[in-house]
Amino acid sequence: MFFNLTNESELEKTIMVMPNRAMSWQHIMMFYFVITVVTLSIAINFYIQGLTLILPFAGLEIVALGAVLYISAWRSNIKEVVSVTEEKIKIEIGRNTPEKVYEFDKAWAKIVLEKSWNNWYPSRLLLRSHGKQIELGKFLNEQERQCLEVELKKVINN
Repeated sequence: MFFNLTNESELEKTIMVMPNRAMSWQHIMMFYFVITVVTLSIAINFYIQGLTLILPFAGLEIVALGAVLYISAWRSNIKEVVSVTEEKIKIEIGRNTPEKVYEFDKAWAKIVLEKSWNNWYPSRLLLRSHGKQIELGKFLNEQERQCLEVELKKVINN
């Protein structure tokens, strides 16, 4: 699920937004291990037959795949936590702990879904207040971003 209403008490409402993850870290590592074993077994077989350049290129391929899988897993681990109290809106963005924290006055905050000037680029979901703005749900698809807009408007304008 891309967002989750985690705390719905009278005093504070919290929404956690995170990207959809296809695989857990353990599954990514198992996939990487299987690909590595298959690639190296084929490369070593060709190396034994006298085709020596296959092995270093197979090693480069394995290193490149590992780097791409790691970066992909790292980027999909981000979370945005929106906490709404009676007076404030607090947004915490980070992976395991909040790396960035923003606070807005609830009375002046406005949720805006800014459409792109053409259909090639996705819309942007913005929280604006007093000349400051922050984009929420950059990693969501268009339909999920629209659902998040509706949910945030319900929580904030309550």
